[in-house]
Amino acid sequence: MRERRRGLGRGLRVLRGLAAAATALVLAGCGAAVVPDDPDAQPRPGGTLSVGVEASWVSLDPLRATTYVSYSVLLTMYEQLFDLDAEGELIPNLATGYEVSDDGLTYAVSLQEGIEFQDGEEFDADAVVTNVDRMRDPANGCSCLGEMGVLEDVRAVDASTVEFELNRPHAGFPVAVLASAPGMMASPRAIEETGGDLGARPVGTGPFELVSEVADSSVRVKAWDGYRDPERPYLDGVEFRVIADSDSRYSSLASTSIDVADNVAYNWVSDAELDPSIRLDPQGAAGSSFVMFNTAEGRPLSDPDARRAACMAIDPELMDDALYGGDRLTGQESPFPTGSTWDMGEVEGYARHDEEGARRLVEELGGLSFDLQLTSSPDNTRAAQALESQWGAVGIDARLRPTDQPTLVDDAFSHDFDAMLYRWRGAMDPDGNVNRWFNSALATPDAPSSNFNLVADEELDGLMLAAAAEPDPAQRKERYREVSLKLAELTPYCYLWGADWMRMSLVNVHGIPARPDNIMMLRDAYKVEE
Repeated sequence: MRERRRGLGRGLRVLRGLAAAATALVLAGCGAAVVPDDPDAQPRPGGTLSVGVEASWVSLDPLRATTYVSYSVLLTMYEQLFDLDAEGELIPNLATGYEVSDDGLTYAVSLQEGIEFQDGEEFDADAVVTNVDRMRDPANGCSCLGEMGVLEDVRAVDASTVEFELNRPHAGFPVAVLASAPGMMASPRAIEETGGDLGARPVGTGPFELVSEVADSSVRVKAWDGYRDPERPYLDGVEFRVIADSDSRYSSLASTSIDVADNVAYNWVSDAELDPSIRLDPQGAAGSSFVMFNTAEGRPLSDPDARRAACMAIDPELMDDALYGGDRLTGQESPFPTGSTWDMGEVEGYARHDEEGARRLVEELGGLSFDLQLTSSPDNTRAAQALESQWGAVGIDARLRPTDQPTLVDDAFSHDFDAMLYRWRGAMDPDGNVNRWFNSALATPDAPSSNFNLVADEELDGLMLAAAAEPDPAQRKERYREVSLKLAELTPYCYLWGADWMRMSLVNVHGIPARPDNIMMLRDAYKVEE
């Protein structure tokens, strides 16, 4: 196995830079102005931020929070009980702190007082119970059910204290649940008045409130004047614009048509480094990009040897060199991204690239044919075409099935695919990278669930539960290595690279904090305008 890559291939940028100056001149000729930089800028009120995102949000309801874009949009209007700092450590938000019982089964969470939702409803312990009960009700189909399975009960002790009773110890519960989608608080009044359809009327405690939504196109929010911090938000408003093509996102930023371009393809890095109006803000990789397989009986990839053949045909580093100039974080062999705290390095038994071995398996299987679903962005299309070529070289017939992101996510949850090119934003607690995806209780062919692959293995279940319960970080990592070894045997995924994220903004945009989960938080954002 070649050396694992952990960062940008800067040596290759020298070659790329030969063409970058010409690109900058073309953009300048189109009327792009140089944006003045002020390194000593201080927060100031006013202005609207225009953000170019790669795809549509799934919904404006936290029940459907799954993608990076969804979280970035939702967290302008809603807030979570806890948040994460730049190192991924838990910090108070709507909650002020928690205490956990000696047996690890009860978490007592204290809440801030005097906070209201955007419709005037009071935020208190009863509101938390309403939201959590809604999230954990299987009838509501929350994408978070994998995380909520650990919760036995939730109750209001008094107006500012909530108790969460677990059915098993879970050392990462505050991070995995209370600082994620289940911790997003919506107005109980809005939940009741909308019949539970917050996608049509999102009402939270966040710094911004909804102005308009145009499906698959844009979301506009404005500053809420009743926000709990009278100094924030600084911005008057934010507009999220769907610009599916990464090249178009970059050109929109370079021409100053937008202020922030999220997840720009790495082939634009050298151009951006020569543009004095653009700031690069690489976000690292909390998540992963991978090919996942439906393991259900009757599917083309139900046989583990078929899945191993498909994985062994893929050379992620060759794809990285050809498509991204060697910039991606390759070398991942477990659900825990390269360079992360829980990175497992090489995992014994993982189906690494072996073209001849893949060809032999395909011959033993008597051939292999399947559909690969993907979002229809140019970047994913190029990656899928590279996969199709490598599979074809070993006798695998793969048919590409492009679609839009909301449909792809729906197909994943309903298990309606053979193979799928997918990206998971990653979880800050390691349990969120395995249990929600592979728990046998969620292997429900006739009902949507986050066990997309329909993996059902009792040994794996036991390993995941033991790892989640372990409070000692070093011991916990070793338990997750055991999980990784079992997953290598089952082969539900072929890992391509970490979901490393290149955000770019105009240099007059400030206050967007670095986060290990790549989510864009705009409460503290501001613009310096002449």
